[in-house]
Amino acid sequence: MTDEPLPVAVIGAGGFGSNTLSALARMDSVRIVGVSDHRGDAAQRAARDVDAESFTDNRSLLAESRPEAVFLAVPPPAAGDIIAGCAKRGIHVWKELPLARSLGEGADFVRRMEAAGLKFAVGTQRRFATGYRRARRLKGRLGQLFLARAHYLFNWGPNLGWRADSSAGGGTLLELGYHMVDLLVSMLDLPEEVYGSGVCGARTSARPTNVPPYDTEDTAAALLRFGNGCMASVVSTRVSGPVSEGLSLHGSDGSIFADSEACVLRDPDGNVLDQVDDDQSDSLAVFRRQAEHFVEAVRTDAKTHECSGWENLLNLAVIEAIYLSDRTSHPESPARLLGTHGIYAEDCLARRSSARTDD
Repeated sequence: MTDEPLPVAVIGAGGFGSNTLSALARMDSVRIVGVSDHRGDAAQRAARDVDAESFTDNRSLLAESRPEAVFLAVPPPAAGDIIAGCAKRGIHVWKELPLARSLGEGADFVRRMEAAGLKFAVGTQRRFATGYRRARRLKGRLGQLFLARAHYLFNWGPNLGWRADSSAGGGTLLELGYHMVDLLVSMLDLPEEVYGSGVCGARTSARPTNVPPYDTEDTAAALLRFGNGCMASVVSTRVSGPVSEGLSLHGSDGSIFADSEACVLRDPDGNVLDQVDDDQSDSLAVFRRQAEHFVEAVRTDAKTHECSGWENLLNLAVIEAIYLSDRTSHPESPARLLGTHGIYAEDCLARRSSARTDD
């Protein structure tokens, strides 16, 4: 392993891309060599702030700046060609969630990167947040788990952009709900069955007349049944504020409630046994932690790494099963959907990193 900073590039300068870029700029282990965005002015501003070259053509960025790793934060329809280009050039990829628009596309991404011998991770940021990290560490004190609840509520507003188009793969479940599904799967493994439903256009009548209609769901709910007798609920919406998110775990010996900043462990009677609260003095801490994990995996050529594409196939299988259940009105099996692509849960779990984010 070399001590030289890893040359990295960021594709997509808005939103999560901007946060990731700011976090990378604080890391001594990387050197930002390029920033790309289809909006030339945005690319120039972002690149100027980190003393890097700016691009509007992703192919030019890959060829000219020659990064060893790319942090990708673009709309889902644009990701495929970029991942293919990175695989061809031997460039590791960290991708903002979701892994892909469908399980089939996700399997193709994962296999393509693995065949090229490259690291491929997905930005499931909640795993790196203080409250959820603590919840994972304390989970063993709950005894036999029998119930879990996860929710993410947010009012995105009427101007959804690409999120309004089904070509992005889905709506709130594939965006906000993805975080909550990831937390449940990472702590409880793959559910045996899911039953779910989504609503498209829950606030259609309240939208301004100049805002185009959309065909992706804005509210979704699902029940997950696990093989150990535990069941879980997932609820997400992008049309109701204030922002609210959280994860609850209930077991024979107590319960946990966690969100991004806090975690509280209680005994069965509700008495507090342990708690942590993050003052949020560093709003980029979560982005920095996830980037550091990925960069370390690349620099050390780790056999496994946190939030890998393989592990995220489990999340995508759960979400695709929920979408299928909405159409069939019956419970569906994520494992069966994985099997249709020649993938087994054991394949994904075998690639789960032993160096967990709560360590």
